[in-house]
Amino acid sequence: MKIFTSHYDYLRVVLVPFLEKLGLNTNVYHDGLIGAHGDKAYGYRGDWEAAGIHFYRGVMVYLLTYCKPYSEEVRETGQGWVAPGDWVLKNYDRFKQQIDEAEQEIV
Repeated sequence: MKIFTSHYDYLRVVLVPFLEKLGLNTNVYHDGLIGAHGDKAYGYRGDWEAAGIHFYRGVMVYLLTYCKPYSEEVRETGQGWVAPGDWVLKNYDRFKQQIDEAEQEIV
């Protein structure tokens, strides 16, 4: 991750390959998603890092909470609303393989 100076730089390179691996429309989700929501993840940084999740990767999974069908999962848990940062903690392992593959494509 040292090749990136910020999570914004990371996302501009890795987000599209990651979204493609999940079968999401990358024309809909990319620059606007990063610009509109990339700053909202700072509040979760400590929790993610305590759980062993690199901040850049946590932000990428966090952005899924704004993409269907994942946005619906966050809001329709059967247990009420789940904070997006907590959703990342619960679901990070679910996306780890796709994150690894997307990063390998750009390195």
